[in-house]
Amino acid sequence: MTDVQPGKFHPQAALKGYALNRMCFTLNSAESRAAFTADPDGYCARFGLNDEEVAAVRSRDKKRLFAAGGNMYFLAKLDRVPKPQGAR
Repeated sequence: MTDVQPGKFHPQAALKGYALNRMCFTLNSAESRAAFTADPDGYCARFGLNDEEVAAVRSRDKKRLFAAGGNMYFLAKLDRVPKPQGAR
């Protein structure tokens, strides 16, 4: 995706991170946050996150999340949920 230019639509870039952003958007509801907290990996699996995305979610490392295609507006929802036990 080296041909991605700021301000221009690029379908591959638009699709990268779609599942991650979709999952994060659901964290608007208290019910979804509780489900995520109870089983983060299972919750991520419901949205088809790949290993890279799940690792980024567990670590909450912003650089990793952005590299996985995360959008700052959706990732803000993730900040509302406690970090899983044992995550780095």
